[in-house]
Amino acid sequence: MKRTLFHITVVLLLLQSACTKIPSEKGFLSPDLYLKGMDTLYLPLGSKGSTDVAWLDGSTMPVEFSIENVRDANGQRSDQFFVTYPYRTWIQPYNNKLDTTLELVNAKLAEIPTTPLFINPVNGMLQYLEITNNLQNPGDVYHVDVRAKNTAGERIYPDYAVLKLSEKSRPFEVYWVTTSILLVNDGGESIFTLYDDITENDLERRQNIIDGNGKEFLEVYKVDDEPSVGIKVLIQYKDAEGRIFDSEEYQTYSEGTESYLDYAVNRQNTEEGAWLEFPITPWPTRQDLLSYLKGGTMDYTVLDTATLHREVYQEEKYPFLNPWPEPEWGASQWYIRLRSRILFRESGSYVISCTFPYTHLDKTFD
Repeated sequence: MKRTLFHITVVLLLLQSACTKIPSEKGFLSPDLYLKGMDTLYLPLGSKGSTDVAWLDGSTMPVEFSIENVRDANGQRSDQFFVTYPYRTWIQPYNNKLDTTLELVNAKLAEIPTTPLFINPVNGMLQYLEITNNLQNPGDVYHVDVRAKNTAGERIYPDYAVLKLSEKSRPFEVYWVTTSILLVNDGGESIFTLYDDITENDLERRQNIIDGNGKEFLEVYKVDDEPSVGIKVLIQYKDAEGRIFDSEEYQTYSEGTESYLDYAVNRQNTEEGAWLEFPITPWPTRQDLLSYLKGGTMDYTVLDTATLHREVYQEEKYPFLNPWPEPEWGASQWYIRLRSRILFRESGSYVISCTFPYTHLDKTFD
C-alpha cells in the first residue's frame, strides 16, 4: 500500500509540475548530475516499477525534472513513449476490511491520463506502469534525455538513462502453493495428513503451473481478456475425478489468516466454483498475501483414507507433517485447504483450480 500511495503522489506531482515555480535566486546546477543505480533499465512490457533517484552532485535544491526526449538506436524520437493513456489508480487508501463492495472500492479509484514512462519531477526517479503493454518492439534499446532546472538555470542530460524493452511480463505469477488434507476429531482438533508444498525456491514445479502441463495439483490460467480493466477469478476445488466441491463452503482458513476472498468483491457461488472480482490490477492489492483458503468439513464417506494412508505414510509419495493419528485421537472428519501466493498483473478473467487426491465425491468408502 505504501508503494501505491507513493505512486499516487507521483502522478499528482506530474499534474502539478507545470505550475511549479523556481525561485529567482541564483544557485548551482551540476553538469555531472545523473540517475543512480543500474546502467540499463530493463522494462518488461505490461509491468510496473521504478528506478533509483537522481544524484544531484551538490546542485541547489529544489531541482525540477522532466523528460526531454526518448531516442531509438538511430537517434530518432520515439513518440510511443509520449502517448497518453487512461490509468486507473488509487486516490484514497484501500481498506479490505471496510471496502467490501464494488461501489466502495470504485469510490477510491480514479482514471488519470499518463504516459507509460514518466519522471518524478521532484527527485528524478523514472517510473513505468502496466500501460507499457502498449509499447512496441521488445528487445529495442532507447536513450532517455532529461531536463533539470533550478535557480541556476537548466540543463539537458543526454543518456540520463538507457532502457531496454523486455518481453511482455507474465499476466500472473505463482510463488507458493501448499495443497493439504486435514483430519479432524470430535474435539475440533486437526492434523495435517496430505501436505504437498511447492515453495518459492522450487522453480521447476512453479514453472509446471505456469506451463499448465498437468503435473501439479494446482492449475492457474487465463480464460478471457475481459474485463479490460480489473479482474474476475474463478476459484474451484475438485476431487480426484474432477467433480467440484460445493463453492458455498469455501472460506478463509481460520481467524488470524486471510485469503483471496478477503481482497475481492461480488462473490458468486456457482456449480463451477466461486467467482470473485476486483476493479483494478495488480491483484490482490496486498501483493505479499499468503492466502489460506479451505473447503467445508466432511465425513469419511468420500475420502479414500486407506490409499491416502498407504501412499503418504508408507510409500512417502508426498511430504507430511504428522504421523497418522492413533485411534484414541478420534479422527472423524476432514477438510481440504489450499495455501497459495499468486499475483495477477494483467486484467481479464482467470481460473484458480486445485485438485485434491484421495477425495471422491461420488463414491462411498468404509
